[in-house]
Amino acid sequence: MPLPVLLAGAVVGAVLAHDNHKSYLCQLDNDRDNSLKLETGREPSELLPSPKNVSMVPGTIVCCEVFDAFIHTGVVIDDNTIVELHGSGLIRAISKKRFLDERSGQYIFAACDRLGRPLVFSLIQELASQDIFNYYEYHLLNANCYRHTWRWLTGEDIAIERFKEFNQKLSQKTGSEIYWDVVI
Repeated sequence: MPLPVLLAGAVVGAVLAHDNHKSYLCQLDNDRDNSLKLETGREPSELLPSPKNVSMVPGTIVCCEVFDAFIHTGVVIDDNTIVELHGSGLIRAISKKRFLDERSGQYIFAACDRLGRPLVFSLIQELASQDIFNYYEYHLLNANCYRHTWRWLTGEDIAIERFKEFNQKLSQKTGSEIYWDVVI
């Protein structure tokens, strides 16, 4: 008898956590619309995507969700091409559709400002393009997409373990909050 009660408790707890997270995201969206200052903005969420939609703009950083566990980043180099570090270690140029293939996410998110304008970084597009077809040793925590996206952005080659850390560094670099809006 105790096992069904424990399972029911786990389900109720998961539902409450899900609802709390959705409420939190809604509050962030309200704060953004009301021009309240947030620490780093709003992270991407498949659960409740940002209500703002944007087009892919060359020089913008984009991301998508991978199996509800990770956020994967890349750089837009033209209207339909993203440069990414693949899990094999290959830097490759792929379409928007391919960026989402074999990943759980259905949305691509672009780094934007409070008003929903994609943040465009002038040199990132060129540096990412020059790296296509190069191969790097890949490591989930130390030599991942965050490290390469950051290197293309700043020239600084440092390990970045988690998306949250990447997002904070990006916010510090731009001097503003980062909002991850849905790419249409």
